[in-house]
Amino acid sequence: MCRGRNICSKLGTNPEKWDINSPLPTPYWFADQMDIFESAVNEFIVGDKESCLIKLKQIRSEEITNWYVEHGQMSGRHRNLILKVPPPPTIDVTLRDPIRSPQKIQGAVFERDGYKCRYCGNKLLSQEFIRLFIKKLGSQLFQRGETNITTHGIIHIAWPVADHVIPWNKGGRTNLENLVSSCATCNYGKDGYTIEQLGIQNPFYREPIPDKWNGLTNRIPQLK
Repeated sequence: MCRGRNICSKLGTNPEKWDINSPLPTPYWFADQMDIFESAVNEFIVGDKESCLIKLKQIRSEEITNWYVEHGQMSGRHRNLILKVPPPPTIDVTLRDPIRSPQKIQGAVFERDGYKCRYCGNKLLSQEFIRLFIKKLGSQLFQRGETNITTHGIIHIAWPVADHVIPWNKGGRTNLENLVSSCATCNYGKDGYTIEQLGIQNPFYREPIPDKWNGLTNRIPQLK
């Protein structure tokens, strides 16, 4: 249990062994869980809800959520406690970008990045798809709850966020030149810290690698 402690057992205390791209890489088996989820979606699309629910039960949701709560979302804090890099000054409110929320352009950010987290590289799901799938499935097995515990593990690792690389309150702009796609884990792990405070590289140094993954946006018309 690392929440509430000053050292994370998954991160360790040696910065030379830390990942340079993300606050804390997810366990290797998370990718397998995403594959199971996609398979469950395919079963639902063809009308076999029972098989879909069986596959959803196979997902290690509780373990994913526990990792997210205990390690993932706390990773930035643990990095900063060890690195002790002082934060840059906060920019006066009058000098900040008047547009703070990336909502109007987040779709363009996700599409540009191929629905992959620009920090850890994991697959992301379309927000519209997640909401629609929850509605159409109508099962407690897959929900975005009001708490971490009541939210399915897949959502913790695949909910997409348009993340300000340079924090908004540190002068970061809300535009395509400062926003990258992030999984919820990396976004919460990064918190309000700068990449310098976390000891990670600027994600814009690594170009997105396009492939056939599109966040299951292609499944939205089939769900409707």
